[in-house]
Amino acid sequence: MDKQNLLTIGNLSKQTGVHVKSLRYYEQLGILLPAYTDPDTGYRYYTLSQIPVVDAIRACIFLDIPLKEFIGFLTRDQRRIHYKKLFSHGTMLAHRKIRDIQEKLRLLEKFRKQMGREEDLLLHGEQAIHALPEKYCWVAPYAGKQHTPEFNILITRIFDDINRCQLRLGAEARCQLRLGAEAGLLSFHRKAGTEQFLYVEVEAAGRDARRMKEIMRLPAASFLCVIRQESGIAEAPGVFPDLFAQEYDKIIMETELFPGDYDVANPKFELRCSLPPGGK
Repeated sequence: MDKQNLLTIGNLSKQTGVHVKSLRYYEQLGILLPAYTDPDTGYRYYTLSQIPVVDAIRACIFLDIPLKEFIGFLTRDQRRIHYKKLFSHGTMLAHRKIRDIQEKLRLLEKFRKQMGREEDLLLHGEQAIHALPEKYCWVAPYAGKQHTPEFNILITRIFDDINRCQLRLGAEARCQLRLGAEAGLLSFHRKAGTEQFLYVEVEAAGRDARRMKEIMRLPAASFLCVIRQESGIAEAPGVFPDLFAQEYDKIIMETELFPGDYDVANPKFELRCSLPPGGK
């Protein structure tokens, strides 16, 4: 073959500004094949018409389109680039990224507000009344405490199940790596007895989600909240003696606090007891 009108890989690198290692990587992916490879030396040669292909690959990188998908924007002979299809796909990915960023900002803002409330509670160090809206929670029976191996294993399994069911996490607790959905311990004290669960708040807007056996609805209610140095939801009767002296169905919740300065060795917990309807 006449190599006079061909470019070495070094010349292609100079004319496109793309490193030789990257050009070789494109070849490995099958998206930029040399026009000719010398069988004796193994040197790669390219045509001038392949420079636009390199430009299109760089466009994919700029648009965050995975390079393994680039082959879908080329004809089999790699002589035509489907730019309309490429830009349409890039637009879709950009809009998806915008939605992802907006969702992260939404979670961060709600987490900031939650953090502010928790820091106020820590600052005053006293009991406080907090009105909580209606919640939907993914629950699993659990009789232990937080920060135990059993708790960590079970809550990890719950997060996996929530993701598998394509449910969004509620927006009041920690952020996707367990920061983005309120989670903790939940118990019900009724005349018939006491039930205790591990729970994770979810957004169950759809009717099908609300019908899932793992999903439990918690009605809007006001709670008396206190700070605890250790996890122990079973100690609620001793923490709220006045409320437990009254006969009504009680909801107890325990969540870990995440203030601006979080002490990993000495985490604190917020214990909540629902107030009697219309009472204090």
